[in-house]
Amino acid sequence: MARGRKPELDNVIPMTQGDGLSHDERNSREAERLAPDNLTDAQRAVWDRVAPELNGLGRLKPHYVDVVAEYCRAMARMMELRGDLAKHGETYTVSGRNGVQYKTRPEVAQLNEAWRQWRSIVGMLGLSPADERGLAAGQGDLFDNPFAGIARMDGG
Repeated sequence: MARGRKPELDNVIPMTQGDGLSHDERNSREAERLAPDNLTDAQRAVWDRVAPELNGLGRLKPHYVDVVAEYCRAMARMMELRGDLAKHGETYTVSGRNGVQYKTRPEVAQLNEAWRQWRSIVGMLGLSPADERGLAAGQGDLFDNPFAGIARMDGG
């Protein structure tokens, strides 16, 4: 029985390469190699969780390390602020000549600002489904000519 030609498997990622490491182990090693020294323990925990995944997606390059580190700082800050708000609540009361007034804790504004910073970095790194679509190949560039493939009618 004749068989057709064998399929080309250029879209298959091998589980190991010549170094004997799995894809995940290789990503973890590269993330460890690029990790900044000045991260706190909480920030480093975020780095250890996110950086190997970003490396696997091709988004942890040496010139992106500072952006990823800022992502880790913003995420750790949000977790810290959320812990404070869970413990103390989002509001407090003051009594004065106008009676009892409810005030929002300053940590709420700090959390909102940290979230805005984090969200901006999420967009830069393509970490949400919508942002990832924006980074997809073939989306074009702001300065691409959308009419480049259209032939001119006057023959020129």
